[in-house]
Amino acid sequence: MATLSAEARTAYEDVRADATATNWLLLEYENDKSDNIVLAGTGSGGLAEIKTKLDDNKAAYGFVRVVVGNDELSQRVKFLFFVWCGSGVKVMRKAKLSIHTANVKQVIQVFSVEVPASTQEDLSESEVISLIKKSMGANYDGQGTK
Repeated sequence: MATLSAEARTAYEDVRADATATNWLLLEYENDKSDNIVLAGTGSGGLAEIKTKLDDNKAAYGFVRVVVGNDELSQRVKFLFFVWCGSGVKVMRKAKLSIHTANVKQVIQVFSVEVPASTQEDLSESEVISLIKKSMGANYDGQGTK
């Protein structure tokens, strides 16, 4: 069983709060042998910024606030949760990811879309936005245009 740091719980609430600029958090393992999951970083640069923090040799969990909408009047805040498993992650860590994901979800409980990612392309902004819009139900993009 993985354990999450208290800072991870606080950061989650910070990303969810509308009153703060923080819009992402990244959780990583304390070290290669530990199942303790700690806060690796937070920021306000969205998906583009968190992607720069991902390491191909580490497993990580990300949570990102994403604003989607057709125009400025129909903006909605949605949340992306992703599990990062870089190409250099060791076999035993990969094996434990699915079990530990359940532990992480005890803290990160509210999100619209979950994405498994092993490459930067898996977290393409256009793909993520598309997945989030699909999760929202009715989509009125392009309504009234031919």
